[in-house]
Amino acid sequence: MRLVRLLQESRSTTSREWRVCLRWLHAYREELSDLGVTPAQARALLYLQRNPESSIQQCAQVFGVAGSTMGQLVRKLYRKGWVTKQRSPQDDRYVLLSLTPKGHILTWLLHKQLNARLPLTAEAS
Repeated sequence: MRLVRLLQESRSTTSREWRVCLRWLHAYREELSDLGVTPAQARALLYLQRNPESSIQQCAQVFGVAGSTMGQLVRKLYRKGWVTKQRSPQDDRYVLLSLTPKGHILTWLLHKQLNARLPLTAEAS
């Protein structure tokens, strides 16, 4: 599957696909650092763009990391003003995450930067 297509699709993706996406993002660490984003942060932002109001636990499960690891990542995204956190109306044990306007602009820049650098025929596997 092409990374460009993976980044643009609105369907939910598997944990395996997100691990592949992270590998590609690591290859473009320099471009991401120009935007002030790590590969893990970029992956989380791109996921939240496609899956708004996901919980920290859902993100951790999809990314294959511990909830505490995801919580640390979310705290950094929150401090930078890229995501919002709110309690779930159905179950106050869960914190739901969404992109802020600043986060949406950053994901747009991520798409633009990565699409400009990636060959359209690049395979992500």
